[in-house]
Amino acid sequence: MDNKTRNLIIVGIVFCIVIACLSPFLASGDPDGLEKSAEDSKVPETLEGSTFHFESPMPDYTIGETSVGAIGALIIGAIITLLLAYGFAFVLKKQ
Repeated sequence: MDNKTRNLIIVGIVFCIVIACLSPFLASGDPDGLEKSAEDSKVPETLEGSTFHFESPMPDYTIGETSVGAIGALIIGAIITLLLAYGFAFVLKKQ
């Protein structure tokens, strides 16, 4: 990996972290999108009586109840996404 590519990746990671730190303070407190549609359709949050049960590791996109938990969840999500994309690109490059 050359310096230009490495610097681009570093700038991208820093940009993701800055957005993750600012977004909990800029995001609307009112639910919208998929969550709002589910609430309007009265879709239950859990399926009662279902044999399949999955507990989300970061429910409502946060760890805990504070803004720090939301920032942490966003940073972890961004890092996981970047690592998956890097791994996918690495596999495709080998082929």
